[in-house]
Amino acid sequence: MIDMETLSVLKEIRNWIRAGSHKQVKELLESALPDAKDRMAYQMSAGKTAVEAIRKACKMSPNGVVALHAKCVSLGLMEEADQKKRRLFDLNDFGLLPE
Repeated sequence: MIDMETLSVLKEIRNWIRAGSHKQVKELLESALPDAKDRMAYQMSAGKTAVEAIRKACKMSPNGVVALHAKCVSLGLMEEADQKKRRLFDLNDFGLLPE
C-alpha cells in the first residue's frame, strides 16, 4: 500500500512532467491527427465507444479507425486495456478539437 506522502510526491512529479512536455505532446498530436476527422475519432476513443460508433460519427472506414488506433498506440497517444483502445490525452487541453 502506498502512503499519502509518497502519493503526493508522485502527483507533483506527474504535474511537472505534464507541464514540461505540453508543447511536445501538442506537436505529436497535431502530427498524428492532421485533420478534423482523425481528431474527432481520437477524442471519441475514451475506451467506452465502439469502433462502429466512431466510424459512423466520423464517416471513416472500419479499417481507418483501426489504423488510427494502431498508430496512436504505437506513438504513445493511446493505450490498450481489456481489448479496448483509450486515448491518453484530451484534445480540449491542447485546443485541438474541431469546431
